[in-house]
Amino acid sequence: VELNSATISGASGKFFAAELAKLLKGRPSQRQSESELSPQNAWEHVEWGVATVYDRPFGAFFNFLYDILQFSSGRDKLCAFLQGYAKFASAVLSRPDSERHWMYRGVEDSLSDGRKIFRLFKEFREVYKVRRGYHRLMEGLADGGVVCIPAVCGVLDTFGHTASFFYYLFDNILWAASVGLIRSKEVPKWQRKMWQGLRRNGAVISQLGGVANVKRRKNLASIWRLVFAFTANVLLLKKAVEGASSVGGAFQGPDDPRLFHTLELIGMAANFRMLWSKLGYTRLSHEMLGILAMIASACGMWSNWRKVRRKKCGTKQFLTAVERRRASLAS
Repeated sequence: VELNSATISGASGKFFAAELAKLLKGRPSQRQSESELSPQNAWEHVEWGVATVYDRPFGAFFNFLYDILQFSSGRDKLCAFLQGYAKFASAVLSRPDSERHWMYRGVEDSLSDGRKIFRLFKEFREVYKVRRGYHRLMEGLADGGVVCIPAVCGVLDTFGHTASFFYYLFDNILWAASVGLIRSKEVPKWQRKMWQGLRRNGAVISQLGGVANVKRRKNLASIWRLVFAFTANVLLLKKAVEGASSVGGAFQGPDDPRLFHTLELIGMAANFRMLWSKLGYTRLSHEMLGILAMIASACGMWSNWRKVRRKKCGTKQFLTAVERRRASLAS
């Protein structure tokens, strides 16, 4: 009878104790594992609740806005998007000469004035960028000769930032005239109550041919910088496509150079069309100008956001204590 008895470890149960000890030593208990992967005190419960209520449903949106607002260029693009929306809404989402119509026009004009501060003194930055473009030209000549994409892009970069220098210079002259730092025929807003009689243009505005001529020169400088930048991005897109084809052509994620240069070209094309209308060559409706402004600023926001992510100077992911324990157990 003893020979025919059986146990859970086999026929005789001889190695039952050894097998049980090995099992308990090699694997933690299920209860212990569950306790390590769940909040263990009040603070961890609160932290887990914050992650559940805020991080998962809303964190991505607010993180995106934080990254966009990290640089002044990103804030300018966000304001440009809102300005374009106000321009579009005043023509489409409200009746002409209604309260809502003039509310949108007020938002548009206020944002336009507010964005001028982001362009203040930027002509001094363009001096350095002109020098940087010339350096890129010399590097391209040393690496690939005269007829190569890096050398041509260096030339276009130099010319483009030269045009940008004059664009920001004329824009700041217009701002100085609007506040009275430079004399112009138009009386500044804050001097209208005290000024009596007519005014003449000062020496600077007279030398440049009047305020209207300064505005035209500014828009022409902006168009030329777009032409140079557009051509350079076409060449860089061609280079990126050839480089991706050599490694299979797979999409490389949000920082894929092909995506970057394509969005840059779309934004520049939208800006060019708006400037072409401002110069009076072809007219666009208020509605279409708003749509083009939103497209151009959205492309600019994407480029700015990716710049922040690449430089790792924006938002970071916050791991809870439970997630840190999970990561340590997985490793």
